[in-house]
Amino acid sequence: MPPNFKLDGEPKRALKEENKVTLEESLTQRKKNAVILAGGYTRTKRTMEILSVSTFVFFFGVSVYRLSSSYAIKNFWVFICSSILAMGLADFFSGVAHWIADTWGKIDTPVIGNFIRSFREHHLEPVAITHHDFIETNGDSCLVVLPFLIANAFAPMQSNSIRDLFLVSFVLLLCFWIMLTNQIHKWSHTYKPSRHISILQDTGIILSKRDHNKHHQIPFDRNYCITTGWLNPWLTSLGFWRRMEDAITYLTGAVPREDDKYWTKY
Repeated sequence: MPPNFKLDGEPKRALKEENKVTLEESLTQRKKNAVILAGGYTRTKRTMEILSVSTFVFFFGVSVYRLSSSYAIKNFWVFICSSILAMGLADFFSGVAHWIADTWGKIDTPVIGNFIRSFREHHLEPVAITHHDFIETNGDSCLVVLPFLIANAFAPMQSNSIRDLFLVSFVLLLCFWIMLTNQIHKWSHTYKPSRHISILQDTGIILSKRDHNKHHQIPFDRNYCITTGWLNPWLTSLGFWRRMEDAITYLTGAVPREDDKYWTKY
């Protein structure tokens, strides 16, 4: 349609009605797609999540016990420093994982298809995550960090070594923050989180609702970091994700978010 062309009277009303029907059809299809994707949460997936969370809790406890010496307690500043660094790195890792799952692959992709399914469902029904229990929310995150958590539980550590104390505590806290990422993500969608969670969000210690809402603006191509959200402004200003997508498209011909567009109908 020419840029200066105007519709008056009946043609204009007809166009509005057509757009209304198209929007209603799109919303109806989105709801149907959400139901289909939610149905992909199988008993096998649930069992895997239970095992992942249980194993995580056990080896996390082993590592905490190893760090409960009087020497470690006297050097508590090491835990503070390692935690800040772990939070920043976990935020970056959450962004990379989120970007990959949102942008590439399909729900029938071998091995990772069921993980991708939950990301597609989330764009259709963002608040559905608030109805997931602890196991469903954090099972995948626990599974991802298990190899590193188990290795860390048996890593050699000298009793009076600041270096060893830092390394073991850093890996432990990195696994902890990565595990907690989807729980933090869930809180960012919760209508009324508890008071202490709201304080953490409002002070920028963990991902805020305002920061994450920017990601849920179509076409879901920004603010991928969902642990603390600290890196989102920096990576956005650098055009980091767009540059990565352009490079992958140039090398492989793959189209970013092609499968996501199919399910979300935007």
